Formats: sequence, structure tokens, C-alpha cells
Amino acid sequence: MLEDINNLFKKIFSNEETLVFALLLTIGFLIIFFLGNILTPFLMSLVFAYLLIGMQKRLEYYGLNSTIALIVTYGFFLLIGVALMVWLGPLVYQQLQSLILEIPKWVNSFMVFVQNVPDDYPDLVSSDQITTFLQSLSGQITAISQDFLKASIAGIQNTVTIAINLILLPILVFFFLFDRNSIISGFLSILPKERAMLQNVWVEMDDQLSNYARGKAIEIVIVGLAAAIVFMYFNLQYIALLSVLVGFSVLIPFLGAFIVTLPVAAVGLLQFGVSLDFWVLMGAYLVLQILDGYLLVPLLFSDAVKLHPVIIMLAVFVFGAIFGFWGVFFAIPIATLIKAIWNSWPENLST
Repeated sequence: MLEDINNLFKKIFSNEETLVFALLLTIGFLIIFFLGNILTPFLMSLVFAYLLIGMQKRLEYYGLNSTIALIVTYGFFLLIGVALMVWLGPLVYQQLQSLILEIPKWVNSFMVFVQNVPDDYPDLVSSDQITTFLQSLSGQITAISQDFLKASIAGIQNTVTIAINLILLPILVFFFLFDRNSIISGFLSILPKERAMLQNVWVEMDDQLSNYARGKAIEIVIVGLAAAIVFMYFNLQYIALLSVLVGFSVLIPFLGAFIVTLPVAAVGLLQFGVSLDFWVLMGAYLVLQILDGYLLVPLLFSDAVKLHPVIIMLAVFVFGAIFGFWGVFFAIPIATLIKAIWNSWPENLST
């Protein structure tokens, strides 16, 4: 038994490179698991830097000097960041506050509607059933209110953290962009000199992830803008807030579109009621989601992520449960990494 385990271990870790790589993977997973929230600005800056490097290379391809392309790329990042903080951020926050203030009115209207149900439909429900339901609902609202109060207090405390992160983000992106060669050299110095497997993994990962990251950024912008146009046509309330939610919902494969449909339908139902405008709104929103799933996604990701949809959904559930938000955010990259490692590992276990 021990000999079989020893042989399996030797087969899996057949050289120094595999041992070092396994150690680095373990350390990386543990860091994300225990320090993911603390390292939020570092992780976000890595994502932005990775996206901007692709933009810089594209500018160099069109003939710009490397330094000039880098400056233009970082300047574009700062310009977009300032625009989001000065215009979109406050607008979304204002609409979120307005939405929160409207919730008690909606709850009261719903309770009045429920109270009138026994009179309108006496054969369907009784007054006792409605009383029991309202008591249960009242208890749930009380619990939610307490949780909301706690969240508000935590939100005040987190405001300082968010402000610090917003200050750190452009600084970290600057260093990851302008000093990336020295950072990469320092990282490579701790790796074995013989690293054929690591190079194979990196080649496969870099090709797929660069396409995936760039495609997701483009998809967020296109879907968010298209949603804003649809909502503006119907003069829907909370356009900026709902458009941002719809845009960022594409980060959660398959499930994001379903989840964000709930607030869109709720706002539309409360504004228009069960009317023709509501059904046309939901029909237009459904067409948007269909065009995203069957037209935009194939165009952007035809060669980006070569994973089966079932594997992608499994990755979202598994890594989301393990790592929380960052697990959902990096579900596809992590799944792609695992696939690349499996394909490049010496003495592959499938043989």
C-alpha cells in the first residue's frame, strides 16, 4: 500500500519543477482563501494591468513607441477612472439611495393589496390565512431591517476602506505596468531554471485569458450601454443602477443574467404594473439577453475559453463556495488554469 502511494507520488511529482509549481499553486489558493478581501486592491489592479497590457501591445502593433503606448494606455485608464468616479459612481449611488427609500412604500402597498385579497377572492384564501401570512412577513421584515442596520453601520466603516482602495488602485496599476519587467524577473528568479511545463502552462493561459479578459470588458460595456438604451426608451426608473447591474452580470456565466432579471422585473412591475408596457419591456430585455448569449458571446469568445458550459457552471459554484466573490470572479480563469496544468503536467495522469 505504501509502495503504491510512493509510486503515485513519484509519478505526479516527477521532477523539481512539478514540486515547486504545486507549492506555488497551494500558496496562491491559500492566499486568496484567507486574504482575498485584504488583497482586493492588489487583485483588482492585476486585472486592470492585464487588460491594459493588451491595449498597449495593440498600440505598439499600430506603430507607437513602447513608452508612448504605455503612457497613452495608463492615461486612458486614468481618464476612464475619473469619469466613472465623477459621473457614473455618484449617479448609481444616488439611485441606490432612492431605491432604498422607496422600499418601505412598496412593502406597504403590497401589504394593503394582500389585506384586500380575502374580499376580492373569498374562495381562494381566508382572512385567517392572510393574518398568519402578514405576521410572518412582519417578522421577516423586522429581521431584514436589523440586518440592514448592521450592514449600514458596516458600510460606514467600509467607506474608508473603499476610499483607500480607490487611491491604491491607480498607484498599483502604475507599478504593475511600468515595472512589470522587474516584477516578472523577480518572480522567475524563485522558479527552477528548467521550467518547460510552466512555459507551456503560461502560453496556453496567456492566450486564452487575454482574449477572455478583453472580451469580458467589451461585453460589459456593450451590454450595459444596450440595457441603458432599452431602459431609457421605456423611461424606466433607476436606469444607471439597473444598467450597471446588467452590464456586470456577464461576469457570472449563465447565472448572472437570471439573477439581474429579478430587480429589472421588480422595478418594471412596480412602475408599470401588469400592463402592456411591462411585457414589452421584459420582451425587449429578453431579446437583449438572447443577442448577448447567441451573437455577442460567440463573436467575442469563439477562441477565448475552450471549456464546456457545464464545466464553467461547476467552476462558478465550486470556486464561489470556496473563495466567495473572488471565486466567482476568477472561476473561468481558475478552471482554465487547471485545464492548462493537466495538459502540460509531465507523465499526465490520464496516460
